[in-house]
Amino acid sequence: MKKYTLLIYILALTGWTFAQNPADEWFEQANAAYNSGNYDTAVVLYEKVLATDMESVPLYYNMGNTYYKMREYPMAIYCYEKALKLDPSNEEVQTNLAIANLAIVDKIEPVPQSFIVRWWRSLRALCSSDFWAWCSVASFALLLVCVFLFLRSRSIGLRKLGFFSGMVFMIVFGLSVVFAAQLKHAAATQDQAIIMTPTVTVKSSPSETSVDLFVLHEGSKVTILETSNGWNKIRIANGSVGWLEVDKMLSF
Repeated sequence: MKKYTLLIYILALTGWTFAQNPADEWFEQANAAYNSGNYDTAVVLYEKVLATDMESVPLYYNMGNTYYKMREYPMAIYCYEKALKLDPSNEEVQTNLAIANLAIVDKIEPVPQSFIVRWWRSLRALCSSDFWAWCSVASFALLLVCVFLFLRSRSIGLRKLGFFSGMVFMIVFGLSVVFAAQLKHAAATQDQAIIMTPTVTVKSSPSETSVDLFVLHEGSKVTILETSNGWNKIRIANGSVGWLEVDKMLSF
């Protein structure tokens, strides 16, 4: 009887703990505040959800929309970029990010990429890392079926089917594993940032007294190459490289 009493107590305590978790309620309240036009309240509630270490595409997407309505475009871009790190295939986020980028000063032309690089990145961005992971599991299972069909079938036609189908599933399996790993790594690595200061001067070295190279404005996206003594070595889309103070940007 004591064992059952202890089990009931543990389950009740666990249920009480879950009931006390207000993140879902805050998210719903934030959505309601956004729909009512109370954007300041919505942002505060979304930030409270983030403070519980909960991340999701809808959360960052809604936060981005809220900051955009408040005309805080750098933060809107930051939130959309965070959402795309979790799901690069989300078309709504891609569309809103493109709209938000129209509101910033810098229009940086990216360095042209080769067809292979563009094709690879476009194919990888078709789905989320979770989808690619499940795809790898499914294709591996089908590959095993094809191997079994090739080895055990007495029909030449079925053996050919097993062989060529197995080759296809092997390729799909390999690509899925690579895509899932790359997207997971990208989501876990904070190697990009959004400029948060209205105007910044990029330096030739990590020092205030070094040579000025070029100017960036808030909302611009940069890639972080390395960090040294409170400075980030950054690269922008057109390939230009320089140094900026860490506190001038928000990394993701």
